Parts: sequence; structure tokens; C-alpha cells
Amino acid sequence: MPSPAGRRRAPRARHAARHGRLRRVLTVTATILVVLLATGTASAFVAYYKLNANITRENLDPLIGPDRPKKVAENAAAENILLIGSDKRSGAAAVHTSGARSDTTILVHLAADRKSAVLVSIPRDSVVQVPPCTKEDGSTIPGRVDMFNSAYSLGGPACTIKTVEHLTNVRIDHHVVIDFGGFRNMVDALGGVEICVPYNVADSQSHLYISAGRHVVRGAQALAYVRTRHGIGNGSDLERIDRQQAFLSSMIKKATSTGLLLRPVKLYNFLSAATKSITTDPQLGSLRSMAELARSVQGIDPKNISFVTVPNEPYPADPNRVQFKEPAAGELWRAIRFDRPLPGHAPKTQQPHSTASPNGSPLRTPPENIHVSVLNGSGTPGAASDLAAKLEQDGFVVDSVGTATRQDYTTTTVLHDPVYNESGRTLGAAIPGSTVRSDASLSSTLVVIVGADGPTVVPVHVTGSTSTPAPEATIQARTANQNICN
Repeated sequence: MPSPAGRRRAPRARHAARHGRLRRVLTVTATILVVLLATGTASAFVAYYKLNANITRENLDPLIGPDRPKKVAENAAAENILLIGSDKRSGAAAVHTSGARSDTTILVHLAADRKSAVLVSIPRDSVVQVPPCTKEDGSTIPGRVDMFNSAYSLGGPACTIKTVEHLTNVRIDHHVVIDFGGFRNMVDALGGVEICVPYNVADSQSHLYISAGRHVVRGAQALAYVRTRHGIGNGSDLERIDRQQAFLSSMIKKATSTGLLLRPVKLYNFLSAATKSITTDPQLGSLRSMAELARSVQGIDPKNISFVTVPNEPYPADPNRVQFKEPAAGELWRAIRFDRPLPGHAPKTQQPHSTASPNGSPLRTPPENIHVSVLNGSGTPGAASDLAAKLEQDGFVVDSVGTATRQDYTTTTVLHDPVYNESGRTLGAAIPGSTVRSDASLSSTLVVIVGADGPTVVPVHVTGSTSTPAPEATIQARTANQNICN
């Protein structure tokens, strides 16, 4: 039986243990939160309900409407979060009226295995097809060809989400709007963020005055650095994106450095600034969702956080604007849709030569007329998404990706309704070595069950086809652990 002295010490010991556990939980959560907020991918989950109450939540689904892309990644754990930097205040004052501006839009893709993340910057000066949008007052903005950032200034975040989905065919799972003033306060709460300036800058428009070299910036100076287009570089939006990506990389390194957030005051100040700065969807803003997201991403190494800009080229009618460059942009979106490595970053495999048909007779149904569902029956995670991405790259229409009822298929199998025999022949020709069988239980959508034979996809040639497979591009990326001066 414990001594009286032992009994007196026990409550103190238990209190110390609880305090230590709470501190560790808060530290881990805060560190993860900084990474997420620095990349614009999440809102706050903390033990203090007061901080949680700071977050503004908005349901944009009614404004976006039901006509949205399907989520086709094999593993539903993959998530796409749209970060929007806004110059309007968040919280109760964040009424999205005409005139609000957004200089920054980043699509954040969290891989299903949570071993990597990709952050895609969309240039605000991109000339794109903006779809019809519904405003908060119920009025409609007609579809048009316009600059990308007009979607936000005229229709708010719902129109931005709808435009991104229309352009990319990527389903946006969550959104986060961060106001720039709050972003500045977050930087201050971190004690500033290091930047690298190649030459002296004196910009009277943004009030950015800084000498060449490395500096730790705070407050208005930090905000001016990530937003300015004048007095530094060539004044283009693309160079500003490069600076923003370098700044976020530096911010991630600062936030995840050992011991930075161990002090309760610094921890609270950062979380208070962060939670007051964001508006997000109700699902992402819940305590449970934030806890799950925080736990899931804590193992991502900064070297596996990649920053990319949508491949682009000058817009023919106005060289001061850009347009998405195809097919590279399409390949980037495809990699995100199917949760695959960035184009040009996957291990190289030897591709077989293309073929017209397994038996040599001409194919009649072109890939663009064939809808496919891809199921994984190999037991290898990601095999279905990998094959689906290759099929889509060669022109097939992938409706869904999933898991087969069995995981012991040795050979990849193509199934089709007997009415769609020609479609089955085309799909079978595109997957050399596959077994093609008819199945009267199917509809117009064909089914591919991926086997353990490691299937690949080759181009098929059909007279009259509009599908033109292109060689895979290489997407240039910087990583969060990269030297900020590079």
C-alpha cells in the first residue's frame, strides 16, 4: 500500500502526465496545422473550443450545383482541397460580393497513402472558360471566356470551385478561404519567415523595400513580398507564383522545425491567428474531421510536398495573359484525379509497341466512344488507378475506379456486354495480354479487372478516331525542403 507521501505525490504525478500528454497532442496538432494552413489545406483542430469557434463555415454545395466531376481515385482517402487567398476579411464580414479579389488559388492534393502532397498553383491571369455560376443572392453569372480570377471577383468561392472543376475534371472535396490579413498574422505568430531576394527591391506600390540577400520578414513586409508584382522580377503573375511557392516552402520548414511550437504562448498565438483567418466547408471545419486529417498527414516529409504551376503558354490574343498548355496540363489533372505520381516522376517502364488488334483485323470503335470501369483484382494497391490513368490518357472515358470482389486475378480481364463486342476488341487491343470476355449482365460501360500480370496500355488506331495520345510530359516541381534561394 502506498505511503501517505506517495499518495500525496500521485495526483501531482498524474497531473504532470496528463499535462505532458496534452502538450504533446497540442504540439503535434499545431505542427501539422501549420503545414496545412501554410499550404492552405485545412482549418484548425485544437483542444480549445474557443479556437474552434473562430472558424467560419459555409456550405457552398447549393451554389455549386449537382453537375460535378465524379471522384474516381481507387482509394477514396485521396483528397483535393482548394485554397483561395482573399483580400476580404473572413468570419462574419466575409460576404462574397462583387469586387472581392483573389491573387492566389492553389489546388492541394493529399495522396491516399498520406506519404506525399502536391500543391498546384493556378495563375490568376489564365484565360479560361468560366462556366455559368450562381451568386449568393440567387442571380446567375453567364458562362464566358475570361481571366481565371474573375470567377472569384464576380461569383465568390463557389464560382471558383465550379470553374476549377470544369477546367480540370477534378472533384474538389473541401475548400479553405484565407484572408491575407490573417495570413500576415500567422507569419508574425511564427516569428517571421525567411526569404531570399536576388537584388535590392524598392517598390512604392506595394511598399516593399528590401535589400538583396536572406531576410526574415514579418507583418506587412511578408504580405507585400508574396503579393507584389511590381519592382521585383518581370512583374508577371508567374514570377509571383514562384515567390509564393518558395515562401510557403520556407514557412513549412519554419513551422516544422524542432521545438518551435513547444511554448504555449507561441502555440496559442499562432492558432488564434489561423482560426480567425479561414472560412471553410462544414465537413472540413468539424472537430472530428480535423483530428482525422491531422493524424493522417503527420508523416508527410517536406521533401515529398511538391509545388507546381499549371503548365501554361502565352495567350495568343494577349501575350500578357496565359492559357493552359496541353497536353501537359491535362496530364497533370489526370495524375491528380487518379492519385498517381506527377507526370515524368513515376518509375520508367518499357512500353510495348502499339497494335491494331489482337487478331490483326481493323478496329471499328474509337477509344473516345468507350466508357470503362476499372477494378483492382491484383492485390496491389493503386494498380487500378494506374491503369485507369493510362487508359484515359489514350482516349478512353473512365467512369469509375474501384476494387474487385476478388484479389487473386492473375490475368487482366476485359468484360463487355455482347452488344458491345467491337468496344471490347478495342479495349482488349489497348491492354496487351488481357483476356476479353462477354458478360450479358453488363451495360454499355465495359469493365477491366486488373490482374497480377502488371498490365500496361498501348495506343490503338481506329479510322476516324479523334483521340491522339501524346507522349507523357514532365511536370517541373519544387519541394518544401528545397533551398529558398533556388
